[in-house]
Amino acid sequence: MVGPQIYSFSLLTFVSFTHWISPLLALQPSAPEPVVAPLRDLKWGQLNFLHTTDTHGWLAGHLQEPSYSADWGDYVSFATRMREKAEAQGQDLLVIDTGDRVEGNGLYDSSEPKGIFISEILRQQHIDVLCAGNHELYKRNTSETEFFTTVPNFRGSYLASNIDIVHPRTTTAVPLAPRFKKFITENQGIRILAFGFLFDFTKNDNNTIVQPVEETVKEYWFQEAIRDEDTDLFLVVGHVPVHSKEYDMIFKAIRAVRWHIPIQFFGGHYHIRDFARYDSKAFGLASGRFMETVGFMSIDGLSTKTQRAIPALSTPSFHRRYIDNNLYSFYHHTGLDQNTFPTEHGQNASRLIQQSRSALQLDKVHGCAPQNYWMSRAKYPSEDSIYTWLEKQVLPDMLRDESRVGMPALAVVNTGAIRFDIFKGPFTQDSTFTVSPFTSGFRYVKSVPYDKAILIVDILNKQPQILTDADAEETYFASGLAPPEHLVYSHGTAPYASLDRNVADYHKKQTPLLSSNNSTPNMVPGYTTIDDGGSDGDDTIHSPISFFRVPNCIQALVSSESPVVPEAVDLVYIDFIQSYVALAAKYAGLDIDFARDTDVYMPSKTFTDLVLDWIKHNWNCTDA
Repeated sequence: MVGPQIYSFSLLTFVSFTHWISPLLALQPSAPEPVVAPLRDLKWGQLNFLHTTDTHGWLAGHLQEPSYSADWGDYVSFATRMREKAEAQGQDLLVIDTGDRVEGNGLYDSSEPKGIFISEILRQQHIDVLCAGNHELYKRNTSETEFFTTVPNFRGSYLASNIDIVHPRTTTAVPLAPRFKKFITENQGIRILAFGFLFDFTKNDNNTIVQPVEETVKEYWFQEAIRDEDTDLFLVVGHVPVHSKEYDMIFKAIRAVRWHIPIQFFGGHYHIRDFARYDSKAFGLASGRFMETVGFMSIDGLSTKTQRAIPALSTPSFHRRYIDNNLYSFYHHTGLDQNTFPTEHGQNASRLIQQSRSALQLDKVHGCAPQNYWMSRAKYPSEDSIYTWLEKQVLPDMLRDESRVGMPALAVVNTGAIRFDIFKGPFTQDSTFTVSPFTSGFRYVKSVPYDKAILIVDILNKQPQILTDADAEETYFASGLAPPEHLVYSHGTAPYASLDRNVADYHKKQTPLLSSNNSTPNMVPGYTTIDDGGSDGDDTIHSPISFFRVPNCIQALVSSESPVVPEAVDLVYIDFIQSYVALAAKYAGLDIDFARDTDVYMPSKTFTDLVLDWIKHNWNCTDA
């Protein structure tokens, strides 16, 4: 009964705060107002979609970035107003979410148990089709909460085409949610057959089973479903990159028997804005990360209840737009303003978020950052790089195990352990979890020859293909090491400019899409996306942001009092990457049994704890 217990507790907590929280107009109280920027309009069609993915708990929006400052309550109002607009035009609008709703923000990660508030906030949005991401499956309690709470909250909408869960009470494997569903849109009468997939994920807890997509599309139920003659559109939602082998398999499986029916894919996982063209009647949209982007998709030329005789050879038109998640964009696209846009339901959702943040004390300040520290906007190494800061200051100062006093250590940390930038100014309880939300601790191997230990990071950074070929289980090698938005470079599955789409290489800025002049508002830095549809996908016309590639891992020599290079070190690493370190160790010539010869380093201390402790001791707000 994990799910019901968590759900009940969250409701009681919300009720206890309602008597003293003041009403909200919109946004969170500490969120910045959006700035005026040049916008591109939406192109509506018979069938329209709003899409979110990889929200990772950022339901309060971005409290330090005006371009993404709308919260989940504002999105609830936006979806309602967009649905009203579609209905007034005789069109349909569906709301889609493609997973990774957990881990990455204090609203989820700082409660005990984790996520006690977020389920109730998420359910305030009417979502027509949604699926699970890999983060919903890493841990047993997370997947069970998904099964007991989120799936029932979205009953009839949640799909799991290739995920089973071991039922906690019966201990038998059952589908996490229905495999597919068929429905007819209310206004146009479009007959839709929908699926919900996860990429070929292998690092889930053993209470869930993710069947490879290649096997799933061969199953009888899938083959029978795609042969349904009364289908006007196949809708494939998934926590899957839109440029990926998995979606290519699904596309080919459908096209093998239904060559003329349009297919709309929605994806995620890479944390990027992306649009894929599979053929003239099949397209895929990925809508960024962290509530920065609300994706918009429209399709015209579909068969409907009044136009069933559309020739099979006709080609529908697809149109995509990446909407910056702020009220300026929302007002523009709905044609409303601050007085006419908010809905009572949306305002209640915003209030719920504020109550939750107050209960979790997410605005509590632990220190003040003296400058910005960037993941990808600054070169590595450099004084503005968050990874250089970790390497030169945090790890050398804080990594100590009392049982290994006097023994130098070489620490290996994957760059994916950091999930967001640090902005100059207050570093809050919320910042702790946006920067590093994970519960990973450290493990170590005693007394490793230094000349071989330093080869580990070199192998992890420069030779991932060797490791991939050596271990078939690590087909997504970099997915456990680098930040997700860097994965397109590791896999080569997407066009070279796929990553934020700002750069043709790692060190050049793209030319702004609109020249600055006196007749247009000043452009602010942001997404300047180039995808399979061209360079006009972003609703807001931004100046570009520099993007620099980072390594898979960094290393720091710590606990060494002598300036002389040591002969031996303790090889310390984040426990999450043990399988990668073990594989690299073989190529470094180290004969180590990582199941037998390793131990916990700094017991009861996580990587996140270590970072926060350093900030508390070093970033005094009076000095900032």
